[in-house]
Amino acid sequence: MSASTPSKALILHGAKDLRLETRDIPAPSGNEVQLAIRATGLCGSDLHYYTHGRNGDFVVRSPMALGHESSGLVTAVGPDVKTLKPGDRVALEVGLPCRTCIYCAADRYNLCSNMRFRSSAKSFPHLDGTLMQFTNHPEDMCHRLPDSVSFAGGALAEPLAVCLHAIRRSHPPTSEEAALAKSLNEESAAMIFGAGAIGLLLATALATSQHFTSIVIADIDARRLQVAESLGLGLKTYLIERSATPSPPKDAPQEEQTAYAMKTAQETANKIKEAHKIPNGFARVYECTGVPPCVQAGIYIAAPGGVLVQVGMGAPILTLHHGAAMLREVDVIGVFRYDKHAYPAAIKLLENETFKRVEDKIVTHRVKLAEEGQGERAFTLAGKGVDEEGVPVVKVMIEG
Repeated sequence: MSASTPSKALILHGAKDLRLETRDIPAPSGNEVQLAIRATGLCGSDLHYYTHGRNGDFVVRSPMALGHESSGLVTAVGPDVKTLKPGDRVALEVGLPCRTCIYCAADRYNLCSNMRFRSSAKSFPHLDGTLMQFTNHPEDMCHRLPDSVSFAGGALAEPLAVCLHAIRRSHPPTSEEAALAKSLNEESAAMIFGAGAIGLLLATALATSQHFTSIVIADIDARRLQVAESLGLGLKTYLIERSATPSPPKDAPQEEQTAYAMKTAQETANKIKEAHKIPNGFARVYECTGVPPCVQAGIYIAAPGGVLVQVGMGAPILTLHHGAAMLREVDVIGVFRYDKHAYPAAIKLLENETFKRVEDKIVTHRVKLAEEGQGERAFTLAGKGVDEEGVPVVKVMIEG
């Protein structure tokens, strides 16, 4: 085995400063496997780093490869590897926990304070992401892909794991509870804000594995809602329109701005409930945008005793009507990545025939990693609603 393998890599040096460079990847050691990366999907955090040189409080302080939704082919193995061999196809789980703290012991390693996550600037020195031709990764964080799952499908395992973790955190209605609701002519419905990749994957997971009487997905982009309708899952959609009431000026008192935001959120919630004839609200609400008006509307649109699950990462501080949640016992639950059980469940679900069909709808654009200028094009596409020909952009996949 040679000492190192040359690898093309897309390296971010600062905001909108993305360079195609060559990195030397050492031979895998210990329990590492070396992988030829075949597909990496771009997500919102990648786009924030590319556009602003930061993602919230996490600032890029040295050149770093982005990308963490990945799959690849094992090309070499370290001396301590026991279960994988060259030629195996895998999905990469790129969070590296400490494995010794109380959260790791409880299988909630997404909460590990010593977690190092590839492509995140939270820790320093940064840990490179997977936008490269070759990389080394721990064996136990590589999940073998069934033959029926494509490399692009394997790259979707990461966002799907987020969705499955959100579903588990929401404690969705059982089949018995859904049957009881139906017998009482009540809806046990799910509401999703956001028809991006996460929202569409979440809707697919709900439709194929849960017992809701109906699933509604809302967005401000009619073209994305058309994608949702084309999935063949019987999803209902709602186009969120801007409020006809002029918003208060930016220098208006905070009380006036808050009152306007709450009134608008309640109006949006009421319109959706009325449009889909669900007067009591939705049993589970999954907020996948992080946009304050959608989070605020989620409080009002949840049924009494319902759950609002915050999946989208948005404004760190926002105003919510706490009383509207408290008096109706609406639980507000946060989601951060996924726990230890999510990846195996995601890969099992990807074998479902429905997901094979949905993959083609969600992965709308593919570019080649090693072609000069294609990295910038991929990130530019990911930041737009449509491409140069007017095709909606949902998920951009960079392929090796």
